[in-house]
Amino acid sequence: MNKKIISVFSIFTFLSHFTFSQNNAPQMLENALGSVVTVAVYETEETMKPLGFRGNNAEMAYSKALDLTGAKGSGSGFVITRNGKNYVITNAHVIQQATDKEGSIYVYSINYTKYLAKLVGGDSFYDIAVLELEDKTKAEITPIEFRKSEILIGEQVYAIGNPLGEYPYTVTTGIISAKNRVRDGLTGKFGFLQSSATVIWGNSGGPLVDAMGTVVGINSQIAFADNGGKSLWQPQINFALEASLANKLVDDIINNDGLIKRAYLGIEVSKRLLDDRDGYKYSITAQETNDPLPIISGVIAGSPAAKSLANYVGYTILSINGEKVRNIEEVLGQFEKTNPTDEVVFELSKMGTTTTVKVKTATSNATTNAAIAENALQQWGCKTAVDNDGIRLTFSDRNKYSSFQKKATEVVNVIGSTNHLTSDVLFGDEWLVVASGIVSRNNSMVWKIKDNADLGTALRLCATTGIVDFVLFRKGSSPRNQENYLQKRFILSGSDFLQKQTLWY
Repeated sequence: MNKKIISVFSIFTFLSHFTFSQNNAPQMLENALGSVVTVAVYETEETMKPLGFRGNNAEMAYSKALDLTGAKGSGSGFVITRNGKNYVITNAHVIQQATDKEGSIYVYSINYTKYLAKLVGGDSFYDIAVLELEDKTKAEITPIEFRKSEILIGEQVYAIGNPLGEYPYTVTTGIISAKNRVRDGLTGKFGFLQSSATVIWGNSGGPLVDAMGTVVGINSQIAFADNGGKSLWQPQINFALEASLANKLVDDIINNDGLIKRAYLGIEVSKRLLDDRDGYKYSITAQETNDPLPIISGVIAGSPAAKSLANYVGYTILSINGEKVRNIEEVLGQFEKTNPTDEVVFELSKMGTTTTVKVKTATSNATTNAAIAENALQQWGCKTAVDNDGIRLTFSDRNKYSSFQKKATEVVNVIGSTNHLTSDVLFGDEWLVVASGIVSRNNSMVWKIKDNADLGTALRLCATTGIVDFVLFRKGSSPRNQENYLQKRFILSGSDFLQKQTLWY
């Protein structure tokens, strides 16, 4: 009987809340609209950066279309207050191609006032960025707050943004469909709410708000289904970075020189999978078989892992901090839960023997990211030096380079060409590393590289795919000659037949 009473009470509470939200949604949205802005980027580069009562707001918002003439790209955002300052929260992918020049980024408020903004910092992994408004804001901007309590599946939510860059202050509604979604791709993997509030290009970075007008998520991604090789947009499946995680990330970015605080282990974890997507016919050896679970495949000199895990290279990882892990994403998820100086407990196995090893983490920073890059380049037979021009790369060790390639097809192309060159073109010259990531005809994701720390960040973002691309420029040659720009692909398994998903952390 008590259970029935509780159930009836829960239903009554939910319906009451639902009725309240239905009756008060227009007024709530009036209040929330004043926090929403359109983010416009006017100066771009080819590569991305590795990061009360509102009166007649509705009439103001819908009075005319926003003029974004001259903008190279746009998205949405919303204003919060920290330490007495107003900041704009948006997605990293909205602004990551903006140049460092003043005037590259502007935001537009609900009455079309244009404010100069600068990038405070962000994180490509979570696809989040924080902008600071350079100009003093006027009364039409009213900051909004992140929700502090956990949202429930089935709660009504509203997405606000500027879809397609043409329809500012569009509001769509839906419910929370699921929580704790993990996404594929290089960026934005963890911590997503799934909702049926429709969003599309241009909504990126806008708020997903609840019935009380507080932010429950940052609209970030949309879903597609494959239909005979064609991608079909799924308007009822949309993803927003969850509020409590976003709030923590924003605090880190604002208070930690634009960066998110992360632990550093100095570990390389990998998982090899048979790759027969192109119909290869092959035979494999015992050493080349796919791994059922992630393994420790290396440690980085001078790191916490080098002190504690050097003798466990080749061991399978069964669990981290008591949580079983089955793939690279789950290992990464456990690492992302770890704070600097925390202790990480590994349960490891090899040849039927299980052991537990503890590693005290350090703090991830530019130096540790550079160490990751240098470790990878050494494996590939490369040396680097950094000067005013950026990273100078030399392919110096043919034996290491050749042994690493093993059974992989050499991929060295002039940018924009599909004609493969031989590795001979790499040796004997110095190369500037312009960018790194994944180069693809349809959907390239490459990050601008200015030093080894940037390169380490790019490697960490893309190596879980099993491949890494460099965009190289022949040092001392003419920048106007396309022949001097090369794509060099590293297949991390060294074999066309295996995908070696790799995680450096």
